[in-house]
Amino acid sequence: MSLREQTMERVEIASETLEGEIQAMGIGGNGESAGLINSNNNREPLWPTVDGSLGLSEEESLNYAHRFFNFGSCLLPWLWALNCYYFWLVLHQSPSLGADIFLEWNVTITLDIKPMYENIQIIAINGMFPGPLINVTTDDIIHVNIFNSLEEPLLMTWNGVQQRLNSWQDGVSGTNCPIQPGKNWTYVLQTKDQIGSYFYSLSMNFQKSAGGFGPIRINNRDDIHVPYPKPEGEFDLLIGDGSYLNYTEIRKSLGNNSVYQYLSAPLLMNGKAPYGTYNDPAYAYESFNVTKGKTYLFRITNVGSALSFNFKIEEHDMVLVETEGSYTNQITLDSLDVHVGQSYSVLVTTNNTDDDYCFIATSSTYTPTQNTPDTFGLGVLHYTNSYQTALPFAHYAPDRNFSVSQAKSIRRNMTAGATQPSPQGTFSLTNVALSREFILFGLRGEIDGVYRYAVNHVSYLTPETPLKLADHFGNASEVYQLDDFTAVGAYPPVPAPVYGTSVVAGSYNGWIEIVFQNYLEVMDAWHLDGYGLYVVGFGDFDWTPASRDSYNLIDPVVRSTVQVYQYGWTAVYVYLDNPGMWNLRSQRLENWYLGQELYIKVFDYGNHTAMDLPPPDNLLICGIYSPAPAPALAPQGSSLNIHMYYTEVPVITINDKFPGPLINATTGDNIHVNIFNNLDEPFLMTWNGIQQRLNSWQDGVSGTNCPIPPGENWTYVFQTKDQVGTFFYSPSLNYQKAGGGFGPIRINNPNETLLPYPKSDAEYDLLIGDWSYYSYKVIRENWGNESSNIIPLDGPFLMNGKGHYDVGQFGYEILTVTRGKTYLIRISNVGSAYSFNFMVSNHTFVLVETEGSYTNQITLDTLDVHVGQSYSVLLTANEPDDDYFIYADSTQVKTYANGLGVLHYDNYTGIARPSTGADGPDPLDRDFSVKQARLIRSNMTAVVASPNPQGTLNVTNATFSQLFVLHTLSAKINGDLRYTINNVSYLTPDTPLKLADYRINGSGVYQLDTFPVDSINPVPVYGTSVITGIYKGWIELVLKNDLDVMDGWHLDGYGFFVVGYGDLDWGPASRASYNLINPVIRSTVQVYPRGWTAVYVYLDNPGMWNLRSQRLENWYLGQELYIRVNDSGNGTAKESNPPNNLLQCGIFAPPAPPPPAPQPQDSSSEDLKEIFMRFNGKKLGLGEIAIALQLKSSPLKKKDNDMQGNKQSSMQICYKLSYL
Repeated sequence: MSLREQTMERVEIASETLEGEIQAMGIGGNGESAGLINSNNNREPLWPTVDGSLGLSEEESLNYAHRFFNFGSCLLPWLWALNCYYFWLVLHQSPSLGADIFLEWNVTITLDIKPMYENIQIIAINGMFPGPLINVTTDDIIHVNIFNSLEEPLLMTWNGVQQRLNSWQDGVSGTNCPIQPGKNWTYVLQTKDQIGSYFYSLSMNFQKSAGGFGPIRINNRDDIHVPYPKPEGEFDLLIGDGSYLNYTEIRKSLGNNSVYQYLSAPLLMNGKAPYGTYNDPAYAYESFNVTKGKTYLFRITNVGSALSFNFKIEEHDMVLVETEGSYTNQITLDSLDVHVGQSYSVLVTTNNTDDDYCFIATSSTYTPTQNTPDTFGLGVLHYTNSYQTALPFAHYAPDRNFSVSQAKSIRRNMTAGATQPSPQGTFSLTNVALSREFILFGLRGEIDGVYRYAVNHVSYLTPETPLKLADHFGNASEVYQLDDFTAVGAYPPVPAPVYGTSVVAGSYNGWIEIVFQNYLEVMDAWHLDGYGLYVVGFGDFDWTPASRDSYNLIDPVVRSTVQVYQYGWTAVYVYLDNPGMWNLRSQRLENWYLGQELYIKVFDYGNHTAMDLPPPDNLLICGIYSPAPAPALAPQGSSLNIHMYYTEVPVITINDKFPGPLINATTGDNIHVNIFNNLDEPFLMTWNGIQQRLNSWQDGVSGTNCPIPPGENWTYVFQTKDQVGTFFYSPSLNYQKAGGGFGPIRINNPNETLLPYPKSDAEYDLLIGDWSYYSYKVIRENWGNESSNIIPLDGPFLMNGKGHYDVGQFGYEILTVTRGKTYLIRISNVGSAYSFNFMVSNHTFVLVETEGSYTNQITLDTLDVHVGQSYSVLLTANEPDDDYFIYADSTQVKTYANGLGVLHYDNYTGIARPSTGADGPDPLDRDFSVKQARLIRSNMTAVVASPNPQGTLNVTNATFSQLFVLHTLSAKINGDLRYTINNVSYLTPDTPLKLADYRINGSGVYQLDTFPVDSINPVPVYGTSVITGIYKGWIELVLKNDLDVMDGWHLDGYGFFVVGYGDLDWGPASRASYNLINPVIRSTVQVYPRGWTAVYVYLDNPGMWNLRSQRLENWYLGQELYIRVNDSGNGTAKESNPPNNLLQCGIFAPPAPPPPAPQPQDSSSEDLKEIFMRFNGKKLGLGEIAIALQLKSSPLKKKDNDMQGNKQSSMQICYKLSYL
């Protein structure tokens, strides 16, 4: 179950509880978020102007007021006063809030990034240091697929992101098994009820000191007021101490020496050395461009290992507005102390003379002996009209008294609303009852000759098994002992420091007080995952109960990381409303690495898993639960391969599945498919019936896309815009579909659209197709060779990749049903050539949909399904408990090929009888097939994906702009067998047509409109056929089959209105037989031997669209062309721009790259488990689906390119051996 599904399940429970109260108040609404729509059709937050108003016109104000009082978005103030907390829970789980963000990161070691002259190992993410920005909004769900290309395990943690109810995603050793070298794993985290500035970083093995960190922005939802004027722009500024040594060298020495002696390098600003350090332009410094008179938001974070710093901008003041998710009182500062792990947001107004000004970060240890700014970072604030060079300046960090005084002045803005319409100050500390007190001493001591850091004399020893994993499997006592830790420490610690795995209990919904006591000579900083710390006090020397008299309980700032001054204390309150296993640690990296941490297990004593989410489907297993080692890869022909019959044939699999995994989406979803091609030849995937509205860049055929080379990967991103129904994906190059690589696609209705038939109890995908005893490569090589004895399709029909029931030792398809229930069976013909007749013995079924079009509901006992076609039928299990045969018998062809599976009633315990053959129509009864085809008509009153019924677009009075009469013929050209359209056999150029259009208007790759659209060329010729389609024009296509075999035609990007079938020749008089009242709409239509089929198409989808035979031999040997649809007044009317990851090939191929760096190795069953979960149709979020397809060869070897794009996951396809 996905994070979104788990969240919504909880909301439904809460909603049922409150439904009566809400209805009694008479409040309703459509759940639309408040906010304004900008020119890009995006919502913008409501930013107040300097005078505090919203800055709206009267009309906009009325519009905003209407939206503001909608129940799904905000509540009236009096309603909040009634029950703030519980109503907030319901509203902010609304599916209308929060987008899904998909990121794919490759974590690598690089020497190519050189902040300084020394060759230091930098840990980069997608080649970036710091890593890429995560820019999201409150309640968004972030999917981060991390590939570990280091030589050691890693974990990523999300500093300050609270992981509400979901510590499974926290990314520390107590919650997660590490990602092993060469593996990948996906975090799914939600920015639930949070705003502000944060960062992510590596959490293991001292790796953070080398990089692997980056910024996180969580922006306000559009219905929440921001308590300061909207800035002109925003800058992320990550500052941290550095070293001239590699992190692995420092790590080896820790325990003997302090990290301080290694921090001799300057502070880096966004990974860059100080301004003026080097004259070499290869060593950049950080610079921000600003315009005079504007205001900018700087998000400043200390990502260092040990040093605090004081930040200052020359001749500019800063207004503090936020820290780690808490809006602060807005105080004007000349400089700001930022301690390790802390983040702040400040407003800077550029109101000085046009010039260049330096900004500086000066380190401070806050010791009496510090008097020189030896360690600093320096950047430049560049005014756009400045022609002056910035002059570096010296800045001495203020003393400890200044720092403590400033810390005490940073208080919470009690009137601002952060993530809720109610102000932050709604939660008051004045009268809280504390359930537990912790006094934690941070100390350093020696254990077995090694210096360690400890908390209350215990130095944390990380077990091999994550604490949370042990809790989940019920063996926690084998990993840790709860509360075997002295919560109230003393100084000096007695006894001496010891190792321990410290886990303390926190009572769910209780308040705790934590006092951090620092007896070290260096600054410290503490961080608690999962929560905000209410910082109530700072003090010197020893804390005592009397120290509470100095607490600020009125407006304490709430943050995730708080500093503790040397020989001082800091006190915080925490409200434990977030169940889980939560890490409490020093942010000073040396301290953390050497044991200064513990865990707080928050649970309800009456229910130890109160409200905590279950583990994710891709849960990694390690430690005492590690799975047994995988068996060595067996030789070819072993049981590890796919078995269907007796003969070995290579099969193209996806994520080791044949057929490939299900794509289970909903209308309007965006699907991201990152395909890794581990075949030994180029590859493209096409999405049969998915219309790729305004975006033929994603169509996956040779005329639109460069193929994915062997060993490379590429990500498709396409939307299921305005579609529902049953479809499939398949390879589109090199006859590969005959070897597999196909799989089912379901596009479900949105919830607000009613189905025109009763909801089924369950659904089955049934992919059926002809097969061969020969590999697709052997067949491909023999096409056109008249002396060859290869019979291409001599095998049986396969059902979901399984063989015939009568050869049961190799497995056959079984659909299990319960008597009295109704099932939706989605049937697709994924074969290469043969149509089949589908039937289930003793059962009828009701036809309801075909390729996105709801049909008139006719009851059938058999159904012809032609190559490339898909249908949905409802079958009610209303027969006695027994086993019944599912037949797929070839039709309209002289062959005995067939497939046989079983419909199994779950209460039947007998043995299925031997098959007796289907009692269906004569396979050569063309009249039956044509009659049935004419019966299949569109349901004109059903609503598909829009509020209007299917019958809204009526073809009765359509005015046609073009007529195409296309004859299918076979011929020899230069001695080679080819298939042609009007005697032109398509010749695929090296350069995709669409790429040529984009780069050079097609010149040199194809000639537009040289193809004979309504006549037959005198002699068969090769040609790259591209014809013009008039945008928003109706065309009539007459598909004439002059061959003796069934054919099927498919047009990408559109649906065919199937108006007529006929025998022999078509003429204008044939239109009298057309069905213009309720023609079915589908993407693939059959054409009978020596017959014709007529279709209408409305060209409302600009792009380059492939029109082809679905009969694979015909397509491979030339039966295709392209229709280029554009507005004659605007050649790219409304069409999407090319994707950022556009591949280049043909005449635009880039020069050969240098040898690739080592890449992640083969994926284990662990990382593919995540991938399988995704492809098995579990949506990762409303509106976005990430899919992992990997093309692989046995043995599995993954070659991973730099990740393309930033919203994607990964996928695998491979060869396996089948037994046929």
